[in-house]
Amino acid sequence: MITSNKLVKTQVLISLMLFVVTPLFAQVEERGSAQFFFKDGKSRISLPFLPVYNQAGEVEALADSVGVVSLPIGESFQIRSLFYRDTVFQVVENRLTKIILEYEDVALQTFEIKFFKDSRDHVEQLSKRMSAEYISSPHLGAFSGYFLVRQKGKILDFFEADGLSLLSGNKKWKPWDFANTNSSGDSYNHLVPMEIRRSFHWNIQGDTIAVELFNQSTRDKEYGMLPFYSREIYRALEVSGPLDEKSIKYYDFKYGVEDNTDVIYFNVKDQFKLEAKLPLFLVGEGVLYLTSSGEMVDKLIFNFSSYKYLNLQLNRSARNREISGVLSVSFDKQNTTILPTEIGLEAKFFGERNLFPPRPFELGNEASISEKMHLKNYKPVNEEDLENLREAMLRIGLESMVPYNPNYWRGSTNVSDKLYAKVNSDLGKKIPLEKQFLANSGKRLHPWPSNTSSSSNKKNDSSIEELTAKKIRIIEDLVGQLRALWVDYK
Repeated sequence: MITSNKLVKTQVLISLMLFVVTPLFAQVEERGSAQFFFKDGKSRISLPFLPVYNQAGEVEALADSVGVVSLPIGESFQIRSLFYRDTVFQVVENRLTKIILEYEDVALQTFEIKFFKDSRDHVEQLSKRMSAEYISSPHLGAFSGYFLVRQKGKILDFFEADGLSLLSGNKKWKPWDFANTNSSGDSYNHLVPMEIRRSFHWNIQGDTIAVELFNQSTRDKEYGMLPFYSREIYRALEVSGPLDEKSIKYYDFKYGVEDNTDVIYFNVKDQFKLEAKLPLFLVGEGVLYLTSSGEMVDKLIFNFSSYKYLNLQLNRSARNREISGVLSVSFDKQNTTILPTEIGLEAKFFGERNLFPPRPFELGNEASISEKMHLKNYKPVNEEDLENLREAMLRIGLESMVPYNPNYWRGSTNVSDKLYAKVNSDLGKKIPLEKQFLANSGKRLHPWPSNTSSSSNKKNDSSIEELTAKKIRIIEDLVGQLRALWVDYK
C-alpha cells in the first residue's frame, strides 16, 4: 500500500514536471536561427547588424555582430536592402540556416548619368558644399512636432509641442558633447515648448502608468519618457554620416532613380560595421535625394540597424544601443546657410541597453517610437545673448509646464488626420483624449523627485516645498520671456 502511494505520488510529480516543462521546451523549439553572409571573391564574410523584416514590413529582429538572428519557425521573413538582393527565407528548428546574400547591381542601361562617372566623386562635392555652407554657429528658430510610443501595434503615449529650438551649429564631435545635463554639451538642439498637449501613459493592459526617468530596482524595468530622440540620432548623422567629409571613407555609393528623381544610394562598408572604435555612430544604408541640378541634397533617409552611443569615448565597450530605425531629414538653404527643415524618426528598441527606453523592455513586445519635427525661421544668435539663452533653455527643456490651450491645437497640422484618428482611437477608449490633455495641463513631464528619506521631518518637507515653489517661479518667469521671442519666430 505504501509502495503504491509512493508510485502515485511519483507519477503525479512527473505529470506536474511535464506540465510545467513542456511549454518551456515548446517555446524554445518554436524558434530557429539564421546567419547572413556575402561572398567577397572566394571568401565568405558574415554580415552583422542586418535588420530582418516580417511580412507586415516591420523590423522583426536584428542580426548580431556575427550576422546571427533568432526567429520563429514557420514564418517567412525578408532581407530588404539597397545594396543586396531582396531575399525571402524561413528558419528551421534545431539548425542554423545559412543565407548568402548577393549584391544588387544597378541596371545602368536604364539610367542616364548626368553628373559624375563615379558617384563617390559626386558625394565628395556634396560634402564639400555641406562643410562650407551647413549651419556652423548658434541659431534660434521655431519647432513643431509630435512623439508617440507604440507596443504590439497600439499607441500608448502621445506628446505634441510647438516652441523654440536652439541649434548650436557645432560640427565637431567629442564625448559628452550631446549631454544636455553637462556644461560641455555644446551640440544639443535645445527645445522649450510654448504649447503642449499630451496623453496619459498607458500600458498594454490598458492601465495608466507613472513616467519615470530611472528605476533602480532592476535594469529591465528602467524606462523614461523623453520625446524627440531624433535629436540625438540626427547628431550622430551630422558627425559621421555620408555627407560628413571625414566620414565618406566609411561608405559605398551608387547612382539610382526613384520616382523620376535622381538619387545616390549609400551603405556603410562591410569592413567597418564591426569596428567599435571608429567615430562612426550609425550603421546601415540609405538614400540621398538630389535637387534637379544635382548640386545639393534635398532629402536624406538613413535605415540604421545599429546606433553606437554618441556620448561614450570611442575606446569604451558596449557602445552599441540595441535600436533599429529610419531617420529622415529634409534640408533647405536660408540665405547662405544650409539647415535641416524636417527630421523624422521611426525606431524600435530591441534590448535593455538603451538611453531612456520609452517602456520597460519585453522580449517579443518591443516598444517603438514615431516622431517628426518641423524646424523653421532660424536666425543667428548674438554672442552676448547666447549664454543667457542657452542657460534658460537648458534649465527648462521639455518641462515648460505651459497650460493646454485647446483653441491653439484646433488648427494643428503636425499630425495627419489619419494618424490622429489612430491616436484618438487607441488612447481614448477609457478616458477621452481631450480630458487627458486637460488633466496634464501645466504639469511637468517628469514629476519633481519626492523625498523618501525616513529621517525627513516637517521642517525638511517645508524646505523642499519652498525650494520647489522657487524653481517653478523661475521657470514660469523664463518661459514668459521666451514666449515673447517665440511669437516673433513662429
